[in-house]
Amino acid sequence: MTEPTHYEVLSLPKSLLEESNEEQIPQIIKQAYHRALLRHHPDKAQQQNPSSRPAASNYASRSSTTTTTSTSTSNPIYTVDQITRAYTTLSSPPSRAQYDRHLILTQQQTSKPSQSAFQTGIETIDLDDLEYSESPGSGETHWYRPCRCGNEQGFAFGEEDLEEAGDLGELIVGCQDCSLWLRVCFAVVEDDDGDEAKEVSSKQPG
Repeated sequence: MTEPTHYEVLSLPKSLLEESNEEQIPQIIKQAYHRALLRHHPDKAQQQNPSSRPAASNYASRSSTTTTTSTSTSNPIYTVDQITRAYTTLSSPPSRAQYDRHLILTQQQTSKPSQSAFQTGIETIDLDDLEYSESPGSGETHWYRPCRCGNEQGFAFGEEDLEEAGDLGELIVGCQDCSLWLRVCFAVVEDDDGDEAKEVSSKQPG
């Protein structure tokens, strides 16, 4: 059996990194790492709950919905060592570049399909297209969206995640139970004082 690539171990399509901003890549790889641990070894992964967050109205959507073609396949179980090794290699730009060259060389020598044949769905949507809820008492807010794999809150994140990606205007989120990814487009709304506003307003053409 062919040994899985680091990208396959993390259910992380190489094309997603190639299409993403350099500032996004570390967070995407880290997210894929934690997701892989949670999926394959939930007893060893820390459950991550959204931290304290303000109301959901600080952000506005800015993009229409588009969907890319995806290929869904059953996923094998990977060891903690495989997952950790994949993360260590891909999270370092020099190591990742060297590894990518190794993949290309291996492909040329074996004449096997390239790693690009490993596909996942990458859907682009507006922030307004997601549901959101607040935890009673704490007021914590998080957004969520069902995934086609069956998880009703497969894609989930909080305002803290949006704040980290604020300058980029988009957030990449992976499903907790499968290899699908979601690109959420948004814009930070400011009030007259330069502070984040408390209203959501979609950027509609016209």
